[in-house]
Amino acid sequence: LQQTQMSRGVDYYERFIKKFPDVVSLSAASSEEVYSLWKGLGYYNRAKNLHETAKIISKSGGIFPKKEKELLLLPGIGPYTAAAISSICFNEKSYVIDANVLRVLSRVFGLNYNISKQKSIKHFLKLTLTLTDKVKQHGDYNEAIMDFGGVVCLPKKPRCGECVLKKNCFAFNMSLIEKFPIRKKKLIRKKRLFNYFVFVNNQNILLKKRISKDIWFNLYEFYMIEGDHNKTALDKLLKNIKLKERVNHVVALNSTLSHQIIKSVFTQIKIKEESKFERIRDKLNMISVPKDKIYSLGLPKVIDNYLKSHT
Repeated sequence: LQQTQMSRGVDYYERFIKKFPDVVSLSAASSEEVYSLWKGLGYYNRAKNLHETAKIISKSGGIFPKKEKELLLLPGIGPYTAAAISSICFNEKSYVIDANVLRVLSRVFGLNYNISKQKSIKHFLKLTLTLTDKVKQHGDYNEAIMDFGGVVCLPKKPRCGECVLKKNCFAFNMSLIEKFPIRKKKLIRKKRLFNYFVFVNNQNILLKKRISKDIWFNLYEFYMIEGDHNKTALDKLLKNIKLKERVNHVVALNSTLSHQIIKSVFTQIKIKEESKFERIRDKLNMISVPKDKIYSLGLPKVIDNYLKSHT
């Protein structure tokens, strides 16, 4: 739900539960099945971690860990998630330090720690442990302060008039609301150019699985050359596969991720001869997939958008 509306997230959740009603059925699924259901949510590494975690839990008797330190051993579960699960589900004395918590504590106590630096988090955790010394329901505390930051102590235009803490809030009383929390890290998105080549023969398309530890890991895409100008990449490819086919069309689509901006240029090449199509498939180490079967595979959103619009 980090980048997805609740209503949309619920739809995905219900589809997952229907397909995989328990952790054992999820662990037994193929990665293609999991990615196919996940398609459209982004953050595909989380789908991989979900699947791997199901396998680990299934092998250990199907019992979900309750302790924060045990949860931290599972793929994709970091300090925030481990603290949230262990406290809210099992009332362990673990405390969440997320963006909402950092904002509330920074403003109320006037904390001048740069929240972009990991080492600053220990100061917020130390303060939290002092504030919660007599707390009995640790999950309730975590949910309350996260909710408070998400409903009242908003990043922009906070609802200070309704705030029960304003009398004791450093930022409010010093008219410094917009200055807290301290954040000095500027997000720089890496720009990338993906040249995709869409080989089509009748109702078949060539696809290749992404196996490098990068975005869209384990998802399927068209043959791709990164970085070069489209014409340069095309000339390089045609020379490699000894082909002189006519290009059918060129389409450009953009993807903006949390840390990258990707321009994808799609060049469609129709291959009339099946033998030539198979030669290209083998040369480029790809697989041939019928168009009506392609959505059974996990695909990046940009590939999905292209297929829906241009095939």
